Amino acid sequence: MTLQIKSALNYILLKRKTLLCAGGLALIFSLYTGSAMASLQIAISAYQNNNYQLANEYLEVERSINPNQEQVHYYLGRIAYLQGDYDKAEAYFIAAIKLNDQRSEYFYWLAITYAGQYPSVSIFSTYSLANRYLNAAQQAIILDPDSILAHESLVKFYISVPGIVGGSLKLAKNHAKIIAQLDVAAGHYAQGRIHYEQEEYKEAEKQVRLALALQPNRIRYNFGLGWILSSTERDKEAIAVFSGIAKLIAKDPLERIEQWQALDKVGRISASSGEHLALGQEAIETYLKRNVASPSLSENTWAQSRLAKIYQHQNKNTQAAQLLNSILSTKHCKILNKQVNKQLKELNASTQ
Repeated sequence: MTLQIKSALNYILLKRKTLLCAGGLALIFSLYTGSAMASLQIAISAYQNNNYQLANEYLEVERSINPNQEQVHYYLGRIAYLQGDYDKAEAYFIAAIKLNDQRSEYFYWLAITYAGQYPSVSIFSTYSLANRYLNAAQQAIILDPDSILAHESLVKFYISVPGIVGGSLKLAKNHAKIIAQLDVAAGHYAQGRIHYEQEEYKEAEKQVRLALALQPNRIRYNFGLGWILSSTERDKEAIAVFSGIAKLIAKDPLERIEQWQALDKVGRISASSGEHLALGQEAIETYLKRNVASPSLSENTWAQSRLAKIYQHQNKNTQAAQLLNSILSTKHCKILNKQVNKQLKELNASTQ
């Protein structure tokens, strides 16, 4: 038995309870009988199949064997990103770049990690974070000028942040033109996002529908259409689009997040409108089983409050009250606490 395998097995023994609950025996077998590269490929396969816990376990074992394997850090970073742990994701991506600074995708993921941190930083850190984002995103394009994802990320940045931080409608349009040259459908979608930010909803919808005409099963484009419909108070059309997204196949984990967001939107619309209640209940119950905790997704307690509202619309007052009291027994923000107490008062009033 080699020293590397002994090191990996020692790690497994330290983590045996967790590993044995989620495929640890398979880890031991692959490490004992196969190569380190095989365990990395299994980790990547688990990641691609949305089994992030198992992927993380294989990657940690691989990291204990070979801490200089760039892809280990890269995929650990992607998992941390999907779980909303942006500080950890940043550290992993920087580690991967230190090992290989010629991979565009490493810089792209580092860039969107910085973008994910933007809403939570203080105003004093905003400029520094924007510069780090731009440096990473631009380096991703230098290494791969045809990276549609990197260009799309820059479009989003330039239309989302104030001009004083680096926002620029002109630069956003320039990147949208480049995207259109690389992929016509993606170009229409980029134009749609720009029009949406300018509150030109009719033109935004036109561009997104043009993208969908070319790629009708693309989750990102369907989600964009649903968002526009919802923003323009066309909830009946929006809920049909959002509910249909669950049946589509995600091209990447980021689109998988958009699938979860779509389910959340179905629940929101159903709870607020009192319509499509069965659809809304199913959407939220599925949403609560998700395996990612991205900050772009609602916390479970908020989703549960909407499920309680749906129960209330269905006259399932006992179930609604139980769920709301369960929320109050957990840690949550003051805004949600106020909303839950309001819902309980409404329930009490309706049963008297």
